[in-house]
Amino acid sequence: MTLRFNLLWKEIFLFGFTLLVGIFSAYNLALVTERSTPELQVLSWSDIIIFLALFAVLSLVLLKFKRLSGLLLKIFLVLVIFSGSQIVFSSLVSSPWDLAWALGITAFFILIHNVLTHNIAVLMGIAGVSSLLGVTISPEVGILFLIVLSFYDILAVYWTKHMVYLARGMIESGAVFGFIIPFDIKDVFYHKDEARGRIGEKFMVLGSGDIGLPLIMVSSVAVISIWQAIIVSLFSLIGLFLTHLIFVNQENRKPMAALPPIATMTIIGYLISFI
Repeated sequence: MTLRFNLLWKEIFLFGFTLLVGIFSAYNLALVTERSTPELQVLSWSDIIIFLALFAVLSLVLLKFKRLSGLLLKIFLVLVIFSGSQIVFSSLVSSPWDLAWALGITAFFILIHNVLTHNIAVLMGIAGVSSLLGVTISPEVGILFLIVLSFYDILAVYWTKHMVYLARGMIESGAVFGFIIPFDIKDVFYHKDEARGRIGEKFMVLGSGDIGLPLIMVSSVAVISIWQAIIVSLFSLIGLFLTHLIFVNQENRKPMAALPPIATMTIIGYLISFI
């Protein structure tokens, strides 16, 4: 069995640090909003179905109108980074300093085009947005969300394959929704446009959905118990480790649905956290 530790530790570091920032942000958001019971949940099965339908339609539009979609994806990525950063910074400083720091991170992302800058900005974006979504749901809804989207991920990657084409289109457009992980640590200073042209050769991508969706679940738990959230996070990292093993041990390297192993271990971690 192959284990590419030079990649694995970078995946674990980026994923783990995002989880920590998200837990901190969710806990502080819960204190501010005084949200402590699952009765305030705003997402349900109907919300999940609507979300999946909208995502499917958006995917078809993006695949058909590639030039327009590239611009829209870049704008959307910048908005995610700005809004997510502001959510995180609002846990640390008062207004308007949270806005100033968020603008700084966003400008940092727009003006400095290397892999390190990209990953820092994406980390803040994912942590902030996911933590905000997490505090609006109960863990039970988070579990349903992970189960449904895991099956969706399997269908979209192995059956319809539209997720593979969508991911490829995002990379080609320059709007990489995820971490760009270098095989060699010194390549963090690569220009991100050059890096995305060498994905599979010198870099790999860990998608934002594979990070953000477990973090939504972890954030929903953080509202109830920080220690339970940490346990769930550790199991999410075990899921990431299993995903890494499956990916690097493929006989023929192909795109894979990364969410199911991570989601499964996240759910198991939640159940074990009650023991």
